[in-house]
Amino acid sequence: MNALAPDVLDANSPLPSCKTHPRAPAGWRCQTCAAALCPDCAVGRRAQTVELVGCGLCGGGASPILAHRRRTPLATRLKRAWRYVFTASGLPVLMAVSLALAFLGWMMEMSLPFLKPLPLALYGSMFWGTFFTLVRDTSRGEMELDTPEFIDFFRDGLLPGIRGLTATTLVFLPALLYVMLGYTGWVGLGFVLAGESRPPGLMADVVLWLLLLLGLVWLPFALLVTASGMPPTVILDVPRMVRMARNLGSDYLLTTGVLVLLGGVHLVTHVVALVLRAVDMFIVSRVLAEGVTLLAPFTAAHVLGLLMYVRGDSVGYGMDRDYLEPVLGDTKPRLAAPPMRDGELFPEAPEGATLVEMPDAARRTENEELTALASAVESRDVPQAMALYAALRGQPKVRVPPAHHLFIGQAAAVEGNFPLAVQALESAADVAPDDPTAPRALVLLARVLGEKMQEISRAEQVYRYVIHRYPDSSAARFARERVPPSAD
Repeated sequence: MNALAPDVLDANSPLPSCKTHPRAPAGWRCQTCAAALCPDCAVGRRAQTVELVGCGLCGGGASPILAHRRRTPLATRLKRAWRYVFTASGLPVLMAVSLALAFLGWMMEMSLPFLKPLPLALYGSMFWGTFFTLVRDTSRGEMELDTPEFIDFFRDGLLPGIRGLTATTLVFLPALLYVMLGYTGWVGLGFVLAGESRPPGLMADVVLWLLLLLGLVWLPFALLVTASGMPPTVILDVPRMVRMARNLGSDYLLTTGVLVLLGGVHLVTHVVALVLRAVDMFIVSRVLAEGVTLLAPFTAAHVLGLLMYVRGDSVGYGMDRDYLEPVLGDTKPRLAAPPMRDGELFPEAPEGATLVEMPDAARRTENEELTALASAVESRDVPQAMALYAALRGQPKVRVPPAHHLFIGQAAAVEGNFPLAVQALESAADVAPDDPTAPRALVLLARVLGEKMQEISRAEQVYRYVIHRYPDSSAARFARERVPPSAD
């Protein structure tokens, strides 16, 4: 059985029925006999790190029947959006970010006036970095929160803050210019924004309210552009913006409406936050206040991510195939064939073979070689480790620890011995699939296949297996960056 090109169902077509069971919806199509297959007629089989599906009728290879994500309307997906933060993974992330922002807010209050911009910049960067991370994660199909990784200060912290500030400033720029030119001038604008002054008649100006409404309608688009990595100039390209909004259609209006509703919720949470701060339990009050005010922004990030997840191809985000998903979702074949063992590094004894007891001297030699390999790996002696590993290749692979397979796989990849790297990394995953080493080895295997050996299709299959087998690992998050979201 081979991994074949998927069958794509038209967005408005009804689900196909199984050839053998007409009342059951089909999720796969045989590439040999063209039969539509339900889970009872498809056969699952694993070949090394790749899960394949075959036809239970003729034995040929079967490919999943896919359809565009918009078959499930955005409105249906949004009904569950409110649960996003209130999950076992969401609440810890919420509290972690709240604690960080509370500390930065306290630093801002305690700092001297000329030092306040630093904690303020960190506060904004932390907020926007988290916001855009949640948008992108949801756009890839991750429906649970994960703590953002701020590894590089400029890329993960400062830059998102600058981009977020730029996006919000640009969408409300017409309103800001109107206030500045018609009421306050450049100096007075700062006092208005800080809430320290309000020119007479400002709040009753119909033109100002229309400009603010325009900014609110424009804001979702600006945040989408920013989250997707497009240049900020796109926000000011009105004809392009109108085309993109038209492509998104009613889903954009629906998203805007939900965000306006969340804006109202956000105002209410700010009132609650004021009450919490008035209680003045120092850090507890501050953290709870920050957490309450983050509920609406985190949900808004999820809503924007859902729009990109369903309709991102309408604005050029990703490739068309990224927006295809199996018509039966995560349903798997109910039948399973024995695993394929093509090209194993350490083949097992053939069926019916007579096993001979290993002499004590041979066993001692093997143990000595394993000990020597462990010492070479620990001391990072690559030539010695690779030589000892080659000597042990004839032994059952369960005797070599997965960490040693991983080390050899990494070393072989650096040395340019890619076939050996593939074999060692596959063995690292096979000997202990539940060990933390396994997902790391599989990600390295996929990188060697795709980046060094140019076997792009096989690399994607390995990434997809990682996402399916280890969904909550950092390796799965890395893999999701490199495969279409439909792989989930």
